[in-house]
Amino acid sequence: MAHSAMAGSGWGTTEGDDPLQTAVWRLRSRGCWADAAALLEPVTADTALQRTALLVERCLYTEQGWAEAEDALRTAEALAHSDDERGAAACERGQLAYAATVHGVRDRADEARAALG
Repeated sequence: MAHSAMAGSGWGTTEGDDPLQTAVWRLRSRGCWADAAALLEPVTADTALQRTALLVERCLYTEQGWAEAEDALRTAEALAHSDDERGAAACERGQLAYAATVHGVRDRADEARAALG
């Protein structure tokens, strides 16, 4: 199952967790989204989706990095094969479209509605 970067309140932070996930969570919690995303190689759908979620979150909070988030999203969509993975990618597309609309970067309200509806 695909996990978003925002899944769970402490994902990657308990003893015995994957050190990579712990590092990603710590960077994300400090607003270092690009650094956290750089740790994730988009070679599987799961890591590509997690990387995309981080970059979309950065766009939402900083209004920067739109092109990088869009590129990451296309990679995640290309690697998604299961229904869960495709659904997670669609959610990320909707989140990115919503953020772009809210921040006035580009009106993508129809795309957000289609992806999240």
